[in-house]
Amino acid sequence: MSRKALPKQFQPLVGDKTLFQLAISRAKKLASAKNIFVATNCEFGKIVKEQASEIPTKNIIAEPAFRDTATCLGFAATVLENRNSGGVFAVIYADNLIQNENEFVRKVKAAHAIADSGKIAIIEVESSFPSTQYGWVEAEGNLESVRGERVLGLKRFVEKPNLVRAKKFHASKKFFWNTGLYVWRSDVLLSKFQAHLPETFRKLMLISRALSDKTISKSSLQELIEKEYSACEKISIDFGVMEKIDPKEVAILPAKLGWSDVGSWESLKNELSTDIENLIDGDSLAIDSQGNFIKTAEKKFVALLGVKNLVVVETKDAILICQKEKSGEVKKIVQSLEKKGKLI
Repeated sequence: MSRKALPKQFQPLVGDKTLFQLAISRAKKLASAKNIFVATNCEFGKIVKEQASEIPTKNIIAEPAFRDTATCLGFAATVLENRNSGGVFAVIYADNLIQNENEFVRKVKAAHAIADSGKIAIIEVESSFPSTQYGWVEAEGNLESVRGERVLGLKRFVEKPNLVRAKKFHASKKFFWNTGLYVWRSDVLLSKFQAHLPETFRKLMLISRALSDKTISKSSLQELIEKEYSACEKISIDFGVMEKIDPKEVAILPAKLGWSDVGSWESLKNELSTDIENLIDGDSLAIDSQGNFIKTAEKKFVALLGVKNLVVVETKDAILICQKEKSGEVKKIVQSLEKKGKLI
């Protein structure tokens, strides 16, 4: 379903609203539309306006190139710091599923209080299975509670583990999935770029000076942003910044969010139903079948007979059929199609 021209966040994978629209709705429980900013590639500006017309156009932070999450968030921090120096902002990913929104709101408010003091707060979730597709964090010790919410110290970040390690992490109460739900002050984040990604920081400061220059023309500003942003290092925020900073500067807020980054159909299925249940989008009949995920175009009637743990996804121009545990390897199909010049 997710295509280069229409990624998963702009599609209704859960119900009638897209993941992006659900994220905007979640953000509106914390801030008014004028204080919600959307960082996205410039290719998707039109889609953003169509799906979230209430967000002011000036709040769409258009990235002129794909440079991964570090440059994206550094650019966002630069824009926000230019508008409201030292302000706190929360990173809410448009392609995440969060089912327990009341808990999410409570945790973000507590994280705001932590971030306002100069620390970085991360909202992390208890694992629901031994995932090898997610990064993890190891917590260490209890810190002082904030707004009645439990707060833990950070020991370390752990990259995607193999299955043996993932099972150990899942069995431990010290390990959590790393959601990437960061809350920090814009000036604090930029100081970390200065320390750990100095070349990217230098380019962001060139952009910052241009943003505050009232004499620069709109076309010249855009040209400078395109030049400097495109020259920034392509690296994730975790690799580029978070894994390098002193763990004492980070606080963890453990949460039960019903969270998934929807990285695969299996992860979505695991959050929406039990292992043995069939999850079928539309009218259906299942006989001697369990653990299946079925999503069809135009809500077709689906009959299952004697099948287990399958993912079947139909769109207007393609059908995917795979074992549920293999759904995280769909990129192999994409890579194969790219080599053959048949990418749909």
